[in-house]
Amino acid sequence: MVFSLEQKVRLLLKEGFRNRNRIVAGFIIINLTLLSIGLVWPKVYESYVTVLVENKKVIQPLMQGVAVTTTVADHAKNAREILYSRNFIFRIMEAGKFLKDNPTPLQQEKLLEKLKRNIRVSIVGRNIIKIAYRDDNPERAQLITQKLATLFVEESRIQKTRESRAAYEFIDKQVREFHRALVEAENRLKEFRSATLEAKPGTEGAVVARIERLQNTLEATRVELRETIIKKKALEKELSGEAGVSLSLSREGQYQLKIAELQSQLDTLRLSYHETYPDVIRLKNQIEDLKKAILTEQERRREAKEHATEAGTAFVDESVILNPLTEELRSRLSRAKTTIATLEARLSETQKLLDEELARGRRIHVSEATLAELTRDYEVNRDIYQELLRKREQARLSMNLDLEEQGLTLRIYEPAFLPIKPSGIRFLHFALFGLVAGLVIPFGLLYAFQQFDARVRNPMIINEKLALPLLGVVPSLPTPQENRQLASNFKVLALALFANMTIFVSAGWLKYSGVL
Repeated sequence: MVFSLEQKVRLLLKEGFRNRNRIVAGFIIINLTLLSIGLVWPKVYESYVTVLVENKKVIQPLMQGVAVTTTVADHAKNAREILYSRNFIFRIMEAGKFLKDNPTPLQQEKLLEKLKRNIRVSIVGRNIIKIAYRDDNPERAQLITQKLATLFVEESRIQKTRESRAAYEFIDKQVREFHRALVEAENRLKEFRSATLEAKPGTEGAVVARIERLQNTLEATRVELRETIIKKKALEKELSGEAGVSLSLSREGQYQLKIAELQSQLDTLRLSYHETYPDVIRLKNQIEDLKKAILTEQERRREAKEHATEAGTAFVDESVILNPLTEELRSRLSRAKTTIATLEARLSETQKLLDEELARGRRIHVSEATLAELTRDYEVNRDIYQELLRKREQARLSMNLDLEEQGLTLRIYEPAFLPIKPSGIRFLHFALFGLVAGLVIPFGLLYAFQQFDARVRNPMIINEKLALPLLGVVPSLPTPQENRQLASNFKVLALALFANMTIFVSAGWLKYSGVL
């Protein structure tokens, strides 16, 4: 059966009346318990200080892009790193006299973690850093908060100057190293250019032009050589034909003409003289000598022909010497042979020069690759060196800005104050929560008990769940004795509630008057 809210409230109040003793006892126990907790609950006082991050409006635009200045977010991040560091916390512990009783290392670690939890850093607005600290002692909260801000500003200034100087020294070291690398790269480039003539600018174009000229010369020489060889062969053929025509004028023919002349003289002398006549004998001897010379000449000509046949050349008889045309052909043949020899020598020399230029071209390609690599190394080192020079000057300006406290600086804007009222959960919260909880918890438990209790508290349940007719409801009528007991019970409960509220008011008055 589903009850309405009014019915549920009535049932809850009815059950509350029946269990009034438990409800009042629970209220008193819960109220006094929370009141006791509030009395012993430690007070926490919070003090805070604000640090202003000042931006020099005159310097900042001038140094934009030239020097690096720290931003507010960077300072907030640095604040957390500095304030939560072990060394810084130990300095705070010494300033707050946490170490005066010489705590053990374990106790020191616990104190350190406690201080870390009590320190809070936040950014308020655009350029204010808020540093807050919580402690159970208001004077110590103020002292430590002020110390936190002072040490933070001092440490930030020192750390910022140290970082700027370290950055400048690092970049300066890199500048010197890259300067040495740049000088070495420049020296390697100079040495390579001095040792390699092919590495000079424009050498490749000159070599290509020279190779082209040599190739043209080589081709022209080959064509001229072929033409000259053809001309030589034609001259040799002409000389062979001219030699056959002029055979009658050879040396053998001259010997035969001489013999015929001597024989005529001998026949004339024989008509007048005997065979023993000296002139006859002389003529006979001359004729015999000429006949022997003819035989020798024939043998020589035969051997010359055989040699010419074996060599594959034309045989030219000596009779050609006597022919002016043959002499001209032989002169032209000689010039052709000389030209062929000259062209062959020129061809060989040109080919040699071409091979040298081709080899030189290959060396130039290798040299250019090496030169490009050396030049690239030099340019990379030069660019990095120039960039580092600019960075070093920026680092120098940044360092000078930090030393002169220009640009972005820190100063305490609002000092720490002495907290008067504790922060967080206080006695008033426990007292009010005790009143509310003393009412809510007992009735909440009673409502939960009703949900799980199977007893019938409403007569309508019999009709709906058991499907039985309800004839009537017998009311509960207390006896006079029960009425007297009820009145006595009310008096006791009222007295208990009055005592509870008296204790509640007295404790509150004593707490806020400073007695407790």
